Parts: sequence; structure tokens; C-alpha cells
Amino acid sequence: MVSMEAREIVRRVQLIGRSTYVVSLPKSWAKRVGLERGTSVPIVLEPDGSLRIIPPPLQEAKRPESRLSLREGMSEGALVRELMSRYLAGFKVIRVSLPSDARRFREVIKRVVANKMIGVELLEEGERNMILQVLVNVEELPVNSVIQRMGQVTSGMIDDSMEGLLTKNVGLLDDVLDRDDFIDKLYLYLLRQLNAGIRGFVGVEEIGLMSLEEIIEYAVVGKSLERSADHAQKIAENAKSLIEAGISISGLEGELESMAKLAKEIFQNSIRCFTGRDREKALALLDEYPPKLVEAEQRFLERILEEPCDARRHMVVRLIADSLRRICDYSMDILEATIDLALE
Repeated sequence: MVSMEAREIVRRVQLIGRSTYVVSLPKSWAKRVGLERGTSVPIVLEPDGSLRIIPPPLQEAKRPESRLSLREGMSEGALVRELMSRYLAGFKVIRVSLPSDARRFREVIKRVVANKMIGVELLEEGERNMILQVLVNVEELPVNSVIQRMGQVTSGMIDDSMEGLLTKNVGLLDDVLDRDDFIDKLYLYLLRQLNAGIRGFVGVEEIGLMSLEEIIEYAVVGKSLERSADHAQKIAENAKSLIEAGISISGLEGELESMAKLAKEIFQNSIRCFTGRDREKALALLDEYPPKLVEAEQRFLERILEEPCDARRHMVVRLIADSLRRICDYSMDILEATIDLALE
């Protein structure tokens, strides 16, 4: 009898006839997953050369469903968390049971679907139930495409937040604030894809990965991109506050532009290295950029100390410079993830 606590079971390969290799399966495992004589099971060849056997219960989970029963008095925050947890877990269908007073819940669910989910449609809406289904196929938007799209949008946000600051264009700054919601949707979709791969709902090759181990690096990079976009949004918010208060940044434009140019350069190069799995370039950039960043920060600090003291102006400008620095830090994290991803 083999203990089901064992994570590794050794079996001797048998040769039947001249061309058929046979490996016996543990009887206790076969009983637990419902295997019987004559049962057909798919055997999947993984990218690393290993084989994965998918028993009947997991075959059924290929089109996973989840049920969510809402109760009277449930808070909006609790509803959002319950709904998002099922979306992020990789379920294709979410069946929601509604209480008698369902109007408030319907509005929240529709808002979450519109603002936080990609490829989700309301298939059915009854008096006491709603059915949500994810219609987008994983092959249509693999994780590498999500990373590239997040990088493109965030790069544009960095550009436009600085342009809005320097040209006092409040409309452009408001547009940057709106784009952060799109980044959040992409990030949540990325997590959904990675979770679906971990749970076995999809093969890792279907979402664009070469092995299960790469999920960690993609999760790290996704979070770094999401946080970089958050800081681009903060730059826009702080720039807008300066403009609305009538506070000029005259005398500091050059240093802020230099820091922004460096931040964008590091950010874009980090995305190229990661998506191209360019380990050598990532190693070189990790040596090249830190001294440049220290020099740019030093010039900014020296320049701001030369300016007449204005507490509010200095505080907000320092916050903008700090956000640019944070974008550089997250870009360095992406470069380090590239080194781990491309390690052979």
C-alpha cells in the first residue's frame, strides 16, 4: 500500500512486446480518483519533458464552474472580494444566487464586470440568479502579450503625466488617471491566467509559458508593472494639484525631465529584456543604470536646494521625483526577474 501523503512514487518501467513501455499506477491513487479497468486518461507531455496524467475528476474541471450564494446584509466589499476571488482563480463560469432584495447586488456585480474583468459577459439574469462566463480564450491573450500591453500603456502614462505637468494640461492628466483602471484589469487578467495554469485548468503552454516554474517570474513582473502604473498615476495626481493651486515648477523642469527620461528608458528596456528573455542584456543594464540614477537624483536635490523655500511646492515636487525613482526600482526588479527566467 502506498501512502497518499507521498509526493514521489518510484515505479519500474516494464517492456511489453517489442515497443510498448508500461508503468503501473498506485492502486490507492487510482481508487481515489475513480480509475477503473478500461478508463481512458489523457497523458500530457510537459515542456520540461515530464508527463502529466489527468484523471476523470480533473478532466471535468477543464470547464470549471463556481457557485456564489449571496445573503441579505452582505457588504459591497465582501461581494466584490467573493466575485473577484472566483475570477482570479480561473473559473470559466460563475453562477450567482441572489437574495430576495437583489437590486443593489445586481448593480455591484455589473460594475465589477465592467471595471475589473476582461472577457466576462452576463449570460443570464433571472429574478434570483445571474450567470457570468469568461468568453475570451487563453490563446487569444497569452501572458507575454499581457505583459507587453501593460508595458506600452504604462510607458505612455509616464510620458503623458510629465507632459501634462510641463504644459499644464489638466485634460491629459485626467486621461492618465483613467488609464490606470485599464492597467488594473490587465493585471487581474494576468493573475487569472497564472492561477488557471497552477490549478491545471489550462496547460502552461496554452498561456504562453515554457514551464510551471516561470509563473513566479511572471507574477513578479506583473506586480512591478502594476505598481509602476500606480506611480505614473501619482505623478499625474500631484501634477494636477500643482496646476490647480497655481504653483509653478519653474527652475526644476530640466532636472525632472532628466529623471523622467531615465525612468522611461530603464522601464522600456526592462520590458524588452523580459519579453525577449535577454539575460545578458539584463545583467549589463543592472550594472549600467544604478550609477546614472544616483547622479540624476543628486542633480535634482542640489537644484531644489538652490530654489527659494516653498514648503508645499517642494513637498509635491519631491513626491513626483520619488515616484520616478520608484518606477526605476520596479524596472530593476523586472530586470532581475529576467535573469531568473532565462536561467538555464
